[in-house]
Amino acid sequence: MVKPFPMKLFGAACMVLVCCLPAAEAKKNVLMIAVDDLRPHFGKVYDTPQVLTPNMDKLASRGVTFKRTYCQAATCGVSRSSLLTGRRPDTTHVLSNGGCFRNAGNWTSLPHYFRQNGYVTAGGGKIFHPGVCDGLEFGEDRLAWSQPYYHAPCPQLGSLPCAEPRGPKTRPYSWFSNETATDDQVPDGMIAMNAIERLQNFTKLGADSPFFLAVGFHKPHLPHFAPKKYFDMYSLENIDLPKNTHVPQDLPTVTWNNCNEFLSYNDSAKEAKEVHFSEEQPLSDTAIKTHRRAYYAVTSFVDAQVGRVLDTLDELGLTNNTVVMLWGDHGWHLGENNEWAKHTNFEHATHVPLLISSPGGQEGGVSEALTELVDVYPTLADLAGLPVPTECPMNSSAVDVCTEGRSLAPLVAKPTTPWSSAAFSQWPKGGGMGYTLRTDRYRYTEWVGYDSKTHSPQWSVQHGSELYDFVEDPTETMNHVGDAKMAELVSQLSSQLHAGWRNSTMH
Repeated sequence: MVKPFPMKLFGAACMVLVCCLPAAEAKKNVLMIAVDDLRPHFGKVYDTPQVLTPNMDKLASRGVTFKRTYCQAATCGVSRSSLLTGRRPDTTHVLSNGGCFRNAGNWTSLPHYFRQNGYVTAGGGKIFHPGVCDGLEFGEDRLAWSQPYYHAPCPQLGSLPCAEPRGPKTRPYSWFSNETATDDQVPDGMIAMNAIERLQNFTKLGADSPFFLAVGFHKPHLPHFAPKKYFDMYSLENIDLPKNTHVPQDLPTVTWNNCNEFLSYNDSAKEAKEVHFSEEQPLSDTAIKTHRRAYYAVTSFVDAQVGRVLDTLDELGLTNNTVVMLWGDHGWHLGENNEWAKHTNFEHATHVPLLISSPGGQEGGVSEALTELVDVYPTLADLAGLPVPTECPMNSSAVDVCTEGRSLAPLVAKPTTPWSSAAFSQWPKGGGMGYTLRTDRYRYTEWVGYDSKTHSPQWSVQHGSELYDFVEDPTETMNHVGDAKMAELVSQLSSQLHAGWRNSTMH
């Protein structure tokens, strides 16, 4: 006869078992810093030490620098809609700054996903593109934020509080060195102060209430305004000129962007008129240096604000349990390819910075993997310890949470992990669409027709194509697509572009 197990011993055994089980791992906090129009050419971290960014350099030393990350489209609204939904422009149906992703599906955005999973969610500054979905008061997504959203004065410009210097026809100037303003008197400084206050308040929440804090700095978006001390960091005579100020040879007619954003400012329009600026005629060297200096100055200004927020995270003892991510929403031309601002498919417009510091991840790591901003959503979920969204089906309009990107967590742990063979971007123009593919060595672009009803390419309607070799020609001086020796490669890359991201292989 089997003797019954004594209940006292059974209870004691259970107590031992329970006490020895590992505690459930606490969810990690998230600090997501967005920097508008920040190109990946700054500081030691991106091999541009003449652009002084000690705080972003420090962040890079604590985590992984992604050297080859690309946006889905080189404009704020389109790029951010993809990043914050985890879906690409043909899925979000957002092809301009005026579009709202909710017209394509009532999806759960990135901050909303964290709120659904028990996080306190707060935001300030420019995260979603302003004025397109639920409005500025609600940070464009009223369901995403558990705390009131913060906007500094003049959220559309992120400049001096409603007092931008203006020239003839009331057009503002593209840059301004303010001799009297302190950091705290301009919007990005105010956004930093708000973030600091939020972090201080988060320490009162307790371990059961992790936070997701999104901090969106407006600069270095035009106009390039900052306190004078940041301009004083750069002398005009020491500013570098672009290595290539001309459009590539054999460029399709559809490609060149006429720089309307940049030329909408009083001073830049005047400078363009003086030299008869055109596709074939760059600005003067003095004008180019002047605008590059202004961009560098506001980049250093934003870096200082990033530093204030990161220092507070350290002082409050939050760093060791917080995932910190910093990204730029697209790149920026400063005269390269005779282009200014964004709105192109060239390397300088689509290439973006991405820094990730995660508890337990690599410190001072560098990844050369081809990655994309559409990867941000699943990456933050993964690093924070939340369920990672699954890959979206072909038609995901009714799927609340899914992704068309990939979690970069394996690269945060081991930056040399084999990864995707290509990154994909696009830019609408002339009623059509330019789809571009960036591989390890090449960029291949096709300008084709676009079906606005199905939001899909018409590959048979061709308006031009481009091929650039970054080993032989790193500054995109020559379009090689017409070179007979490249015909086989063009055919291969065209097939890869048409196959799309779902068929992007590992390498």
